Amino acid sequence: MENSIKNQLEESRKDGTLKETLQGMGFNRLQSVEIAKGLNNEVDITKYADKKYDAAQMKSIRLALEEGMDITPFADNRYNYMQMEEIKAVIREHMDLDAVCNPAYDYSVMKEIRLSERMNYDITKYAKRGFSGNVLRQIRKAREKEIDLSFFVNEGFDEYQLREIRLGIEHCVDITKYLLHEYTGDQMKQLRLGLQAGLDVSWYSMVGFSSAQMEQVRLGLEAGIDVSGYADPFIDALEMEDMRLKLEGKSEGSGLDELQSQEVLLGLESGVNVNLYADAAYDFKQMEQIRLGLEHGIDVTKLLNPLIPSDVMMNMRLESEALKK
Repeated sequence: MENSIKNQLEESRKDGTLKETLQGMGFNRLQSVEIAKGLNNEVDITKYADKKYDAAQMKSIRLALEEGMDITPFADNRYNYMQMEEIKAVIREHMDLDAVCNPAYDYSVMKEIRLSERMNYDITKYAKRGFSGNVLRQIRKAREKEIDLSFFVNEGFDEYQLREIRLGIEHCVDITKYLLHEYTGDQMKQLRLGLQAGLDVSWYSMVGFSSAQMEQVRLGLEAGIDVSGYADPFIDALEMEDMRLKLEGKSEGSGLDELQSQEVLLGLESGVNVNLYADAAYDFKQMEQIRLGLEHGIDVTKLLNPLIPSDVMMNMRLESEALKK
């Protein structure tokens, strides 16, 4: 059966009807491209010419076949493209396949198992407990510095909090100053940076401060100004920034209207680089699109033009996000 399909496709390729033949078999355009490439490169397309595989999975299998790799461990539609690529990396590095070959593991978990195995460290006990790849990453990076995070992992700190605990230990600061579950990772970061700078973090250690507010108090302390006038959780971060800059003699205010200021505030709250769009030249809708792009982890360089209408920005952003996925 497999040979007859292969022969049929070979014949249709020769007579120029391959596209139509594949469409007739129910393959979409992208799947058809991968099958055609396999035929051109003379690999056994019957190993992946199956509608249960999407185009990305087909590509991963095709490239492995071209590489002469045994596809048995990952030629399974329960694995997505990224998982397949991680399993292929394990095969190339001659590592333990049993440790990673689990469809329940996200590719990021597989990656951390592989990178940990390079260090001769078995991190699978955390993977089996269902911890995310981001948590495993912090455990691995801590082990690189001979730091044991197991206590903090077992205490239920998330990946962002674990990162700040790890960095605090690396920089020899008193992590007990921010070792509270109530702090977000971003709040912990501001406290850690303050401790590293030798600041009195009690000015902004109240859980009621947002990370953006904490940052403004920390920057004021670093500048050596009197922060007592604005170190107040009831003053929003943007107003704090204006007050700080005035005390430093650097600014008369942001020049942004209320809606623009709100977009900058939202960016500060989510921890993105608001300096990229905190400019009165952008209207608030343009700011929103840039902020969302930053929050979703895409390169917003093409959006950084106040002449681009906000609706066009939105389409550009959504297109970039789709390509990223």
